[in-house]
Amino acid sequence: MLPKEYRLTKMKDFEILFKEGYFINDELFSAKVWKTNIEKYPKRNYNVEDLKIGFVVGLKVSKSAVKRNRLKRQMREVVRIALKNKEFKKGFMIAIIAKPIALGVEYEKIEKGIMNILKKAKLLV
Repeated sequence: MLPKEYRLTKMKDFEILFKEGYFINDELFSAKVWKTNIEKYPKRNYNVEDLKIGFVVGLKVSKSAVKRNRLKRQMREVVRIALKNKEFKKGFMIAIIAKPIALGVEYEKIEKGIMNILKKAKLLV
C-alpha cells in the first residue's frame, strides 16, 4: 500500500489531472502527468513538494473486479518500492492507466512497463 501522502484519491484531483496533464504511452501502460500549478488552483491547497499518484484499471481491461484489483495491487507495489528508494521528482500528479494487454502479465514485465513510463515522463531522479 502506498503511504497516504502519495495517494491521489479525490475525484476533483483526478479531473484536474486529466484536464491539465499530458499523456505518455507505452506498451502496457499509459500515464497522465501534470506538473502541479499551485497558482492555478489555490483552493485545492497543493504544495510544490506534493507527489500524488493514482492508478486506473478500467472495465475495458477486465470485467472481473478480482483481476482488476490484482493488477492495481501489483502496480502499487512497483511504485511503492520506487518511492521507498526515493527515485521520484516532487511536484507532480500522476495517473498510471493500465491497458488490456497488461492483464495476466508477469510482475517483472509490469515493473519494467511502469518504470519505462516514469522514465519517459522524466519523473525519476
